[in-house]
Amino acid sequence: MPASKSKLSPSQELMARIMRIVRTCPEAASEVLELMFLVSQIEAATTVDREYRDARRVISRLRNPLWEMGPSDRDKLLAAAETIRRVCRLDEQDIPPTPIAEAGERARVEARLAAALAGEFDAAQIARVTGVVAAVLQD
Repeated sequence: MPASKSKLSPSQELMARIMRIVRTCPEAASEVLELMFLVSQIEAATTVDREYRDARRVISRLRNPLWEMGPSDRDKLLAAAETIRRVCRLDEQDIPPTPIAEAGERARVEARLAAALAGEFDAAQIARVTGVVAAVLQD
């Protein structure tokens, strides 16, 4: 009796497809592998990202890469972004134009910083730190 092929989870399917992209576009390997690590954190996170915020950022980053590349390599990254969008069952309008352009992202960052820095910084200082963090995440 032939062994049945095990069904991959959405994250495993996504990682397998991204690895195929890395094999065909090795010059972008480090950036793509970093993105793959972020995607793996979606499944491994202790709190479930029900809104797929991390996946949306990854898709947006693939669509707006930080490095220069030729048209064929660009097409591969766009195909990877589309694969992530389909695997996560996200509608096109759910994808932010830039990785942190999603509505409410700054508020979430500020709330987490406020919780982490409570008692150490006042509200104005936390707002400045939030601005710096948001600027870094934007790039």
